[in-house]
Amino acid sequence: MQSLVHFCMKHFISIFLLFISVIGLSQTYSVVVVDEVNTPIPFVSCEISYSLNGEKKSIQTMTSGEGNLVMKNEWNGIKLKLRHVGYQTKFMSLDPSDTKITMYTDNLELTTFVVTGQYSESSVENSVHKVKVIDSKRIEAQGAVNLQELMEQEMNIRVSQDNVLGSSMSIQGLSGENVKILIDGVPVVGRMNGNVDLSQINLNNIERVEIVEGPLSVNYGTNALAGTINLITKKNKKRFGARAEAYYETVGQYNFNASVDLAKNTHSFTLSGGRNFFDGFSFEDTSRVQQWRPKEQIFGSLKYSNTYKKLSYQFTSDVFEEILVSRGEPRKPYLETAFDDYFTTHRISNALNLTYKVKKGQEISVLGGYNYYRRTKEKFLKDLVNIKYTKLDDPASQDTSVFDLIFSRGTYSFSKDSAKINYQLGYDINVETNRGERIAEGQKQIGDYAVFGSMEYRPNSKMVIRPGLRYSYNTAYETPIIPSLNMKYQWTRHLSSRVSWGRGFRAPSLKELHFLFVDLNHNILGNQDLNAENSDNFMLQFAYKRGVKRGVYNFGLSGFYNSVRNQISLVLQDQAEQLYSYKNIGEFYSQGINFTSGFKYKTYRTDFGFSWVGRYNLESISNSEVDKFSYTPEIMGSFGYEVESWNTTFNLFFKYTGKVLGYFDDELNGVSQFEIEDYSMMDVSVIRYFFKKKMNLTIGAKNLFDVGNIVSGQFTGGVHSGGGGNIPVAWGRTYFTKFVFNF
Repeated sequence: MQSLVHFCMKHFISIFLLFISVIGLSQTYSVVVVDEVNTPIPFVSCEISYSLNGEKKSIQTMTSGEGNLVMKNEWNGIKLKLRHVGYQTKFMSLDPSDTKITMYTDNLELTTFVVTGQYSESSVENSVHKVKVIDSKRIEAQGAVNLQELMEQEMNIRVSQDNVLGSSMSIQGLSGENVKILIDGVPVVGRMNGNVDLSQINLNNIERVEIVEGPLSVNYGTNALAGTINLITKKNKKRFGARAEAYYETVGQYNFNASVDLAKNTHSFTLSGGRNFFDGFSFEDTSRVQQWRPKEQIFGSLKYSNTYKKLSYQFTSDVFEEILVSRGEPRKPYLETAFDDYFTTHRISNALNLTYKVKKGQEISVLGGYNYYRRTKEKFLKDLVNIKYTKLDDPASQDTSVFDLIFSRGTYSFSKDSAKINYQLGYDINVETNRGERIAEGQKQIGDYAVFGSMEYRPNSKMVIRPGLRYSYNTAYETPIIPSLNMKYQWTRHLSSRVSWGRGFRAPSLKELHFLFVDLNHNILGNQDLNAENSDNFMLQFAYKRGVKRGVYNFGLSGFYNSVRNQISLVLQDQAEQLYSYKNIGEFYSQGINFTSGFKYKTYRTDFGFSWVGRYNLESISNSEVDKFSYTPEIMGSFGYEVESWNTTFNLFFKYTGKVLGYFDDELNGVSQFEIEDYSMMDVSVIRYFFKKKMNLTIGAKNLFDVGNIVSGQFTGGVHSGGGGNIPVAWGRTYFTKFVFNF
């Protein structure tokens, strides 16, 4: 009897436990996340939004190793956001009857992460700022050697060329003096005439270029008024690797560069170097004088990185030398001598970047280093018979400008996906010195010491609000307090908008403050009483993006408005003495709209864009005949197609740059109008890959429409009569080939 009771109790308990377990299991159900061929995808990041007892909630989770995602029966109105590297982000509503979710491979557009202006590495879609990314594939497809060539095909960016000082750019109608250029967050120094020479920034070791239009002055200080361009260098991920690249262009360019990568455990080491040579070009055969001066560039880079527990550090050292030769006309009457100018540029950049991960979502980063820039002009008398050079003793014929920068930047960032409030606090120290015979007293120095901070507030899952503030002390001028406000709203899973207001500023340069140059042809005096330029920028942006299996299409519409105060310009102070000086001349405005669209499907991609940029005419204040704004249109288009069976990619890039109109006050004729002619550029390339993409050969053509010099006309006398000249844009149609070998 006892054994019978024991047997019954044992089975009763088993049945009870089984019943409880069934009840427990019935409270949940699971769906499996698979790819296009029904293979489960493990560890997919998932954001689940649902309602429980009338209250809206959300959680972060991921699929199991078998691709399963567990739900609870009491959850209502379930909405999912699924993310995984290599797959399109998926938004969907889940029905309890669903047992399977399919994610589609994103072969053409893997998730792109950006760092410019961010608390931590973030995807482009989640960034509060609108960031344009140009990746290494685009750089390769375009055959771009330096930043100048890459920017020539970008919408809303206009590149200008000076055949001695180099190339510069404008963004949103604002000059290159207002554009901050960084390499891995390190500012590029050496602004001649206010601009960084884009042709001196090579792209051989660049992984991607991040472009942010509008002011990032809270983050990066002076010059980040119109926009910020951050070049991110390649990272070594191989135990051993080597790369060699040769480039030839029919205009007379011969380039070669190579790199070696080594890695062991947590240590990583990269050494690279190269030489670019251009033998000069003129549209007319002048025997020795060339409109595009010959030049040679030699460059090298060393990068070492390591990770020790929570601390990561990276040291980089870059060197660059350029020699540009400007040969003069043979001198009359016997044509046996000529004056030649040699311009030599040296750049050295050393930086140490330390990153300490306090805990998940909390990070301390410190970046510091030293940048050196030296540009020397030397004039020689060349004996064309005996081939001898004699350096001139005239001080006005020689010049040396030296800039060096000691900098340090540190941030503490708190950034978690699930937090309602994230923030960043930081400091920024820049001490810049300028030396040269044309600088008052031979040497001047500016120190800028700043603290800044910003906060991201997420009142709900759709909205992000980020206010920011920067305060700095400068040793040479009074600095403004710089505020900013950015907002992002996710209207639907496909449609988002960004609204921003930012205060920007540009500090007077050491040249503008202390330049002193007097000779037979020049009488220029700096002004130590200059105020910093400051601006307000307003931007409104809408973006729509939707995936279609192995493809994606997107549309973007944006508008901007810039108001610049205390604009600095070189103006005539004394007509009798022809004395010029730098002054704060007043206000400047620019405004415009941009439309972009893109479609990518499997191995096909196409992009189209249109912009309309207006620049303010100062003379409109006192002359009713002058329009307040002059508008310039731009049209951009690109196309790419990969034939997988051939391992071949076809690419085309097109940009139309519209006519530029403007007005100025002519002392002899009153208000005058100038006009810069419009032009179109088109590049094509074909890339063929070999040996599992370890080798590739590129052939292509640049500037198919054969653009060279464009007409710049000046119209005087009541804004209606005049003359003109030519502006160099490009050296005509050329053909190029590039060979890359990866070991």
